[in-house]
Formats: sequence, structure tokens, C-alpha cells
Amino acid sequence: MGIEFGNRLAKLRKEKGLTQEELAEKVGVSRQTLGKWESGEVSPETENIVSLAKALEISTDELLGNVEEAEVEIVDAEESAKEERPNHIHIDKDIVFTRGAFTRAEGLFNAVGGLLALVAYLIVGFTWKGPTGALGWACGWTLLLLPPVIGSVFTCLRLRRYKPFHMGTLVILVYCGMGIIGNAYGLNLWHPYWILFFLIPLYHYFAYYLDYRWVFRNPNK
Repeated sequence: MGIEFGNRLAKLRKEKGLTQEELAEKVGVSRQTLGKWESGEVSPETENIVSLAKALEISTDELLGNVEEAEVEIVDAEESAKEERPNHIHIDKDIVFTRGAFTRAEGLFNAVGGLLALVAYLIVGFTWKGPTGALGWACGWTLLLLPPVIGSVFTCLRLRRYKPFHMGTLVILVYCGMGIIGNAYGLNLWHPYWILFFLIPLYHYFAYYLDYRWVFRNPNK
């Protein structure tokens, strides 16, 4: 270990506000032994390193100076992954989008999608008349569910995963819209069309499967 370990030990001891006598007492050795460790004259045994780390309330890796090296390796690995991961998404052989474009589109829907859906709901509410009166107010609220559905499409494209798609929200939108419109025109579109809800677990099952296959075949993507 040598002088480098000794300097680190002395620095950590001083940072904890301990004297050599105090630290030596905590570890169960003499002050002279601790002094030899700090001077680099003698290297501590493994059990002494564990006792030192415990007394200083740090990990043995930090005491031995392995933490900074590990952090550097992690940062290097993250930078390498960023460099290897392509910044372009191919939807079709002739259509290429950047990940930034999908991120901006996703943010746009998150920011203004709800407001646009509310405006559309008001327009539909005032203008759509059915046999029993103003039908727009009764079923137009389903438009408020569109922004998260559309936004999730951009999320899927950006991440190249199927799981983020809001299938549950889409099924609720379709089922409630059908049922309410059916009521206005004397049709029962609630039963047996509740079967649409089975699409939710089925979709998530296949989404997990496809996403797993993608990650397995493209571990660096």
C-alpha cells in the first residue's frame, strides 16, 4: 500500500477530527502502529483495514481509494453507451427522425395537448346534437383522453419500446365513446363490447415480450 495509503489514512482521520491516539484506540492498536501506517512504513493487515474503515465510518473501498476509480469507470461506461447509441430512429427506409425530434413532439403534447383537447371538447359540446339533444357534452369528454394516448406514441418511438403506449386509456376512450353514442341512438354498445378491455393485458403481454426481445438482441441500444 505504501505512502499513498498512509497519506489517505491521515487525511481521512483529520477530516473526522480524530487524533492518532483516538483512532488507534478505536481500532485497538498502539499510536506508534498507527503512525507507521500513516507514514507508509508498515501496511495494515486486512482485519485492521476493516477496523479502520469502521472507526472512520467509511467503506473499505473509500479507505483503499477504489471509489474514485469505480466512479470513473461508470462515467466512462455511460459516455461510451451514449456514443454507441444512435441518435436517429428509422421508421421506414426512407424516413429518419432524430431522438430530439420525438422528445420535442412529446413535450409539445404534454404542454398543450390538454388545452387543445379541452377546446375541442367545448366545440363538440356546443355543436354536436343527437336525437336526444346535445350529444357532444355527453361523449365529447373522451377527447380529453387523447393527449396522453398520442403523447405515448412519441414516447414509444423515442425509446423504441412498446410498453409505454397507453393502451388502457385508448380502450376506455373507445368503449365509453361507443356506449354513450349508442345510448343516444337507441343501441346497446356496452355489452358485449366490454370485451375490449381484454386488449389491455394482451397488449402488455406482447409489449413486454417484444421489448424483451429487442433488449436481448440489442443490449447496447
